[in-house]
Amino acid sequence: MLIRRMNPEMLAAQTGLPVEVIQDLIDLGLIGSFPEPTETDLIELRRVRRLIDILGLSHEAVDVVLQMRRRLVALQREAAQLRAELAERHRAERSTVWIEAEWIEERE
Repeated sequence: MLIRRMNPEMLAAQTGLPVEVIQDLIDLGLIGSFPEPTETDLIELRRVRRLIDILGLSHEAVDVVLQMRRRLVALQREAAQLRAELAERHRAERSTVWIEAEWIEERE
């Protein structure tokens, strides 16, 4: 089976970014050469377009924003995992242990 490689022109058509921007992103290493972009890849490229078009960020600033976003997403996943582990520990600690005891009332 042949794998069709996406070229900058095809990516530009799918994302609405100018070909020059796509080429700059490839040169900066923000996007690599992939056989066929996934929906996640296209979402990321559309995010780049919004950062450039709406905020007017330079390509270098876009690189910083995307790196910070990736780190934030990774930290959110880690925090969610730690919360789940902590909740599991609390569930284990809260399991009820019954101890039989005898009450003796002392009367004077």
